[in-house]
Amino acid sequence: MLNNSVILSIINQSWRWSVFLMFPLLLVAYVELTGVSFAQLDEGTNQHKWVIMLGYLLYVLVWLKLNRHVKAHLEQRSR
Repeated sequence: MLNNSVILSIINQSWRWSVFLMFPLLLVAYVELTGVSFAQLDEGTNQHKWVIMLGYLLYVLVWLKLNRHVKAHLEQRSR
């Protein structure tokens, strides 16, 4: 069984990597939810691209707002 410090380390790394992994996940989710193929998204109007970029920008802003609190909470739990 994993000890508490290993679990907290995994959560911490997942939180950090979520900023980088969210963009491809957003692309896949947008393609699946809207029914637009990836080729159409790549060649199509900029409206699709703006929606994806806006979603990613909102995620990054929320991530930046919550990052300080999440790090403090994880530090407190590791003590």
